Amino acid sequence: MGASVQVSESIATGSAAHAGTRTSAPQDGRALRYRPDIDGLRALAILPILLLHCGVTKLRGGFVGVDIFFVISGFLITAIMVRDIAEERFSIARFYRHRIVRILPALLVMMTVTLAIGCMLLLPNQLRDLGRSAAATSVFGSNFYFYLTSDYFAAASDAKPLVHTWSLAVEEQFYLLYPVLLWSLRRLSRQRLAQVIAGLALVSFAVGGWVATTYPSAAFFLLPARIWELSLGALVALGAVPTIANRSIRATLCILAIAVIAASCIAISSGWPFPVPFALPPAIAAAVLLAYGGEGPTARLLGAWPLRTVGLISYSVYLWHRPIIAFYQIRHGSTLAPVETVGLLCASLTAAWLSFALIERPASRRWRSGSGLVPHAVAVVLLAAMAIAGLTIAARADDIRPLSPRQALAASYLGWDSTEAGKRQFSTDRCFVLPTGRGFSPDCLRLSATKPNIALFGDSHGAHFSQALHTLLPGANIIQVTAAGCRPLLHGKGLPTCRTTMDAAFGTLDFARIDTIVLSARWLDFEQPALLDTIRWLRARGARVLVIGPSVEYDADLPTLIVRSDADGEPTLADRFRLPDRIALDRAMAGPVRAAGADYASAIDTECSGTTCRLTTADGTPLHFDHSHFTPAGAQAALATILARHPVIRPR
Repeated sequence: MGASVQVSESIATGSAAHAGTRTSAPQDGRALRYRPDIDGLRALAILPILLLHCGVTKLRGGFVGVDIFFVISGFLITAIMVRDIAEERFSIARFYRHRIVRILPALLVMMTVTLAIGCMLLLPNQLRDLGRSAAATSVFGSNFYFYLTSDYFAAASDAKPLVHTWSLAVEEQFYLLYPVLLWSLRRLSRQRLAQVIAGLALVSFAVGGWVATTYPSAAFFLLPARIWELSLGALVALGAVPTIANRSIRATLCILAIAVIAASCIAISSGWPFPVPFALPPAIAAAVLLAYGGEGPTARLLGAWPLRTVGLISYSVYLWHRPIIAFYQIRHGSTLAPVETVGLLCASLTAAWLSFALIERPASRRWRSGSGLVPHAVAVVLLAAMAIAGLTIAARADDIRPLSPRQALAASYLGWDSTEAGKRQFSTDRCFVLPTGRGFSPDCLRLSATKPNIALFGDSHGAHFSQALHTLLPGANIIQVTAAGCRPLLHGKGLPTCRTTMDAAFGTLDFARIDTIVLSARWLDFEQPALLDTIRWLRARGARVLVIGPSVEYDADLPTLIVRSDADGEPTLADRFRLPDRIALDRAMAGPVRAAGADYASAIDTECSGTTCRLTTADGTPLHFDHSHFTPAGAQAALATILARHPVIRPR
């Protein structure tokens, strides 16, 4: 197969490496030979994504399907462009017409339907976000929008029906530059061109490695850290891979590649540095299948009807599955029962097939037949209209979804943590470190010689008490060491920022000068032994320790539940969304923590009495702004109760 293509051929004289491939809509009717195994590889990419988003948590690394798509895209687009350049019929205008017909019809229909449903279901804050994201998608800049406003792995992403369009934006940004690059380098031999692309890949990989450990959301969403994946596919298309004459070896490599993709989907976690280095194994596996999988048993497996069919509709599956799942989870919660998972899978595949049959395929056939070409001007007008519609919806969200004063107060706290007031509550980018933010301020570790010293160690569920702690203890010096996703444990795991932050907490402070160390986090059951070890370690150094247990947690944002409860006249709605495992964990933690030598304060007991839990303060302010983080009023109410029961300042 492609491995036998010599890299020394000139672009201008040689045929494209892997000339046996083609895209779903070949140009000018002169198709590259169809390789059904590539559609099967598309199925291997889209199915883990779909299953993960439908609640199959065993496939926690299913998001690597996007990386496989990037490799496939780089391969196919390079094969087509190199062929056209070699035959002296390459046209950038025709290239972009092809992208318009391939991408826009189904995308615009999906966005139109999503905006219409959003206007009926979403609260004003959510609708504003949807409108803005639609506008960003219309200019293929949604990856920047979601980088600036969200974390793809955060629970809040469940409520973003267009969050998946970030990958389309990355591809289109690449396609904006790549044709110009190939055209400008058309005089180079294949070998030289492959060297240039390999150099780009290495630079991108190095940049991605640095960004993944310092600004992980930027590494995930933005093009520079993704170029190497597209370039990897391009190198295969250029034949810059080893020649393997032995069919058995090629078949074995392909089987191993499928196993690597499967293992990546199961093993890789959202907390790992990504895409560099952990996207490398599935990306290389995809490249191996592209290079050597066009014949033999692997080709028959991947080209079999079930996988080939899913691969053919994979673009529509990708487009439609996310809004379907997002709207369902907004209404019914993010935790899905098996029957809900099956239902969402069926709904996503059905919508995708209808989109493929009624939108994608007719548009492709009209373009291929030479009639009904989509002019660039029409595309610009349609995209501009969608952008205007999105911005108009964002600006008129309060009029589209009017709320009562009580509902408006609750809804105003959605997205609270990204507001300036929310950042002050957490001391964000000062004493609370985000993976995408600035480093830790040394002032947060400064001990006082004249005031009582109180230390707050934790993750975001510790940081949400920061402002309340300062308010309730005005005469104390507050030391705060908190980082997103980082439990305050001696040997905890998580993002690279966790180790740096917790080293500052446990490695530099004079614990004898601290009145009380408050440990507060979104505790996990399997980490209890590490918590007990941490308590004993602190107690051995003379520290007094107060552990604040988990807060009440819901399977949806509490403000949304309050609004729905009020609008639907269902006062017990939030009870159905309350997660019982957090309450069970609270009860299970108390005894062992006290036995290890620490005080234990139940945050849940500040909200709940028996089976009844308060949702708001007396004036209607929600206790939580999302599924579990306290609002300022909620944090102050909970902490005031805790401090009354567990004084943290030693008598002088």
